[in-house]
Amino acid sequence: MLFNDITTEEAIEKLKRSAVNDNALYSRIIRIRRGLYSQNDKTTAWIKESTFAGIGVKKTPTNAEMLALYKEMVVAGEQTPIPHVELLLKKIKTRSNSGVAVVSLLTKPYACPGKCIYCPTEKNMPKSYLSKEPAAARALRNKFDPYEQTYQRLRALAVNGHPTDKLEIIVIGGTWSFYHPKYQEEFIGEVFRACNNFHAETEIKKGEKSFAELLTTNESASCRVIGLSVETRPDYINEKELARMRSLGVTKVEIGVQHLDNDILAHNKRGMTKEDIAEATELLQNACFKVVYHMMPNLPGSDPDKDKAMFTELFAGVLYQPDMLKIYPCMVLKKSLLYKIWAQGGFRPYTDPELLDVLIAVKKKIPPYVRIIRVIRDIPATYIIAGSKISNLRQHILEDQKKNHWQCTCIRCREIRSGEFDAEKFKLSRIEYRTQTGTEIFLSYENTADNKLAAFLRLRLPDKTADARFQDDLAVLDGAALVRELHTYGHLVALNEKGEQSQHRGLGKSLLEEAERIALESGYRKMAIISGIGVRDYYRKRGYALDRTYMVKYFNK
Repeated sequence: MLFNDITTEEAIEKLKRSAVNDNALYSRIIRIRRGLYSQNDKTTAWIKESTFAGIGVKKTPTNAEMLALYKEMVVAGEQTPIPHVELLLKKIKTRSNSGVAVVSLLTKPYACPGKCIYCPTEKNMPKSYLSKEPAAARALRNKFDPYEQTYQRLRALAVNGHPTDKLEIIVIGGTWSFYHPKYQEEFIGEVFRACNNFHAETEIKKGEKSFAELLTTNESASCRVIGLSVETRPDYINEKELARMRSLGVTKVEIGVQHLDNDILAHNKRGMTKEDIAEATELLQNACFKVVYHMMPNLPGSDPDKDKAMFTELFAGVLYQPDMLKIYPCMVLKKSLLYKIWAQGGFRPYTDPELLDVLIAVKKKIPPYVRIIRVIRDIPATYIIAGSKISNLRQHILEDQKKNHWQCTCIRCREIRSGEFDAEKFKLSRIEYRTQTGTEIFLSYENTADNKLAAFLRLRLPDKTADARFQDDLAVLDGAALVRELHTYGHLVALNEKGEQSQHRGLGKSLLEEAERIALESGYRKMAIISGIGVRDYYRKRGYALDRTYMVKYFNK
């Protein structure tokens, strides 16, 4: 059997070279190539006919083509299934090693209410985004069309062997809350239409279904949206805005915090205060949203000591306590006001050792209930006039961990990913911490000996003072305990497949039952969950029903 002796990536490369010299096998690769890459597909329009026909110099098979060959042979009985081979053949395995496939989409160029000095302004791009950044470049190729962006990204994931049935949609670009509500609905509607159409036998035409119908269709679609994130400013968060976000299916909100020093915020023309940030965070948490902070060390007016203190302040008290962080060290970009300030000698960015010292100090302090999504923004070095150009900062931090014998305990560093899952070694863990008007309980299944995490749930118990805070569509939350996040990590397993690692092993169900027990004992009469559209059926099977935009279960019924 062709793949039986494959144990390393080097062995895969050797097999690819052998396939080129085997006429029968290469003909089979050509047939697979034609099926994977339609010549009418915009994403592969650059592929020449000779690539399909095998004319002239033979093209070495890609991982995606070898993966398709492997799967074809398994179905035909020519190859026994070998799970590690499938993982080795997947390009960029991290795309689905966190349990979901991530799709990042960019909104159209539009004005921004902010005047931040570090923010670049490029023609025909949303504020702060640059045309050669990976996600921005994809959006530009598709003329910012949300349907095309989504569909082509799904195709790229599928071609490279990633399941596309559980999706997290990340909407980036400018300030989401500043876009017109009509555009917001059109954008999200087209995202759902693309997800509903991918793999569907009958295509939904644009305008054929209402926005509400598109969301309902996604509950049982082949590509289900289990999470939807947008990014905005803290000073735009209010009850009306949160209700609109929920009507669109948003489950996670990323807010540009940058710093917690009001003088530094003012110096950088942020147009907000740390009090705005604290108020926005509490509103988001009480409305059940997951909260991501964008933090920016190295801002003009700050220094390494102030930055370290800032990250300590994030988790030292009740005012902030974000669930996730994206760390974007400040860089001098030519199309920004900061470039002029720097050129006149008014700003000196950190050296690489100074920046690494800050980030290492930050990583050492991060609580185990927080996930660091990024430690640097993926900006091509050609854009960076001054500031760090090290794109693999995580690797440098990991090297320091090994050298100095310390471990980061953030969620991302402890995800089980594609590692071995032994249920007996993963025990239920519980962490409690306070915010301004509620208690957060972080439940998880962890192997503390190996510093690995398989699944977790964020349960919020709002104080009675938080009750009756909301009206209209958010009023359903009054008197409810809240599940703000339920996530099982590990290699992504398709919805209809049985899990052999950590996914589909009942960890989520067990965490939910424990959360319900805690809520009931704490005197709450119901549980509300901020469910992604594509996960509603999962909660229906566990006694929940859709009430407004939340999945709700009453304990007294």
